[in-house]
Amino acid sequence: MTPPLGGCRRMLAQPRDGPRSPGSTKKTEFSTMSWIPVLLALFTHWAGCVSQPMLNQPPFVSSPLGTTIRLACTLSRDYDVRIYNIYWYQQRPGHPPRFLLRYFSHSDHSQGFKIPPRFSGSKDVAKNTGYLSISGLQPEDEAMYYCSLGFQVLDKEREMRGERREEKEPAVLGSPAPPDTLTLN
Repeated sequence: MTPPLGGCRRMLAQPRDGPRSPGSTKKTEFSTMSWIPVLLALFTHWAGCVSQPMLNQPPFVSSPLGTTIRLACTLSRDYDVRIYNIYWYQQRPGHPPRFLLRYFSHSDHSQGFKIPPRFSGSKDVAKNTGYLSISGLQPEDEAMYYCSLGFQVLDKEREMRGERREEKEPAVLGSPAPPDTLTLN
């Protein structure tokens, strides 16, 4: 599994017999196990650790039943929304998060399993923002909504291997953004 953006940790091998005091001439032996953190550190560096993207969402949104609402997920300026999939999740009170959709472009997007078409995605490249639109708001739409992002290349590789994106939780990069809470009047 690819390490999450910003999830890089640099580790150093520890000598088997503990740290040496200054001026000590004792030879330090390293066990085979002590090389594992060094190799992991090199691998994560080689795999391309970069800073973690900042995903900004408004903390609270309220709208009457039957209307359409649009939730925004804005990427920090170091990240270009044009090259990422935007993933949206819904978490109702007392339930685990549910994958709603993946959006890359108008011609390249997918709904989660049994997610109705009234949930849709879009992007505004000028604002570096991905959107989730929910039309015909219903009482069961009251929930926390999360956005995250993933590389388009990783998803295409999975698709070529025959994996079904809409039935599996996608591999996403970055930490969850603050949720939008949809309260219906």
